[in-house]
Amino acid sequence: MTLSRREVLRQLAVAATSAAAGGFNLEAARVVHAFAAEERAQAGGYAPRLLTAHVRRLAELVVPADAGGGSAVDAGAPEFIDLLCSENERLADIYRRGVAWVDEETDRRGGGAFVGASSGRQTALLDALVDAERAGGAGDLAPGVRFFAWVRRMTVDAYYTSPIGIRDVGYEGNRVASAYDTPPAALEFIDRLADDLGL
Repeated sequence: MTLSRREVLRQLAVAATSAAAGGFNLEAARVVHAFAAEERAQAGGYAPRLLTAHVRRLAELVVPADAGGGSAVDAGAPEFIDLLCSENERLADIYRRGVAWVDEETDRRGGGAFVGASSGRQTALLDALVDAERAGGAGDLAPGVRFFAWVRRMTVDAYYTSPIGIRDVGYEGNRVASAYDTPPAALEFIDRLADDLGL
């Protein structure tokens, strides 16, 4: 049985929303990245189906670019999230409601819409959500805490399953090593063990 691209995305999105999902399987995530790359190549860029500047900015704040590598945006996290949300109404609803909550809370704090707010206001809101989560009593921030947990998880999953993220952690895959340098501590341990055994 051959699955259509839409069916593959739908199944991956369902897996993302299941209570037992702890993260994406690397190969499954690569499929999503490949679909997004294919769309960028065919259309000359990725056209969001559902989510726009909010998810892009949140991804940028969760995994910013640094000297070690690119950002979540560079890694295609917004497209990854958008593709999955476009195929799963439950996931799309989590993001729609979450984005609306973020805008309302940013406005309540005097910053207007989230994407138009200053970087300082944006990070202050996200810091408040993290602090509330750590304290275990989110109160009025509970909807935002739940949403930001989704944003972080999906952004980090998207980043570390992308070619940029894989390079960032130095993963080289299953390759045959032509040489292996034994750590000095291991050699010292073997020498002590051999001495103890009288070898």
